[in-house]
Amino acid sequence: MAQGTSTRVSSAISETPPASARAGGGLRSVLFSIGDGMFLLTGGVVAAACMRLVDSLGWNSVLAWIVGMGLAMLLQTLLAFAAAPLLGSIETMVPSMVVAMTCPMVLDFLEMIGADLGWSWSVSFGAGIGFAMFLFVESYGVLCRKSLRRAGVPR
Repeated sequence: MAQGTSTRVSSAISETPPASARAGGGLRSVLFSIGDGMFLLTGGVVAAACMRLVDSLGWNSVLAWIVGMGLAMLLQTLLAFAAAPLLGSIETMVPSMVVAMTCPMVLDFLEMIGADLGWSWSVSFGAGIGFAMFLFVESYGVLCRKSLRRAGVPR
């Protein structure tokens, strides 16, 4: 690269406003949050439905747990690959992976202690886990942005 080229590129990068400051940035942010929330809700519902479906087959408990959680993780991965072009790969994979692991485990734990939830409660529980993960991700983002602003990093 020529000597003056790196300076021009650096100044062009520093002069480019962030996406949130551009026209429509606020709307994009809101639409992204809505899409992220709906995706995590869907992931929780799918994970809970997979676990309930495998539990209803009447297999051995350990086999049902392994197959149900594996199926939930497989479907979560397929959903995340489908949503990644819209929401980003990290934003879809990591939180939905936690939802797809946590939801079947908690449903299995509840079954082990004798609290058998029906289909509607299980699916509602899955949606609740997805919504809780969405709230966690959003609040973590707010805390990170506050921390960066305190450190003097511009928006």
